[in-house]
Amino acid sequence: MANKISFIKAAGWTRLGLAGAMAAMFSTPMLWAFGSFGATDEAIHRAIIFGLSGLWFFVATGYLIGWALQGFIIRQKVSEEESDETMGSGGGHRPPSPPPGPPPGRGAPPSRSGSH
Repeated sequence: MANKISFIKAAGWTRLGLAGAMAAMFSTPMLWAFGSFGATDEAIHRAIIFGLSGLWFFVATGYLIGWALQGFIIRQKVSEEESDETMGSGGGHRPPSPPPGPPPGRGAPPSRSGSH
């Protein structure tokens, strides 16, 4: 019996989280330069807190969503007959097996008659 696993990928969520973290990292200095955190000496502290919490938020959220989705992976036991039927009907990625016999394009080897 073969196992059939659904193709829910957790790595995509981790990559999305890393992309969000990079966006937070690059947007923080721009927002600070525009004065979004204020005009006082405390603005740099706000910008640092914003940048670090943005990094942490996106990395942790992407990782945790991917981790949680792994709990939803469906594992089913499929009998050999059912897996062969689905593979042959175009449901799989395996090409059909060639018919038994000599490979195509090659004839039978010449018979050896006579003496050496």
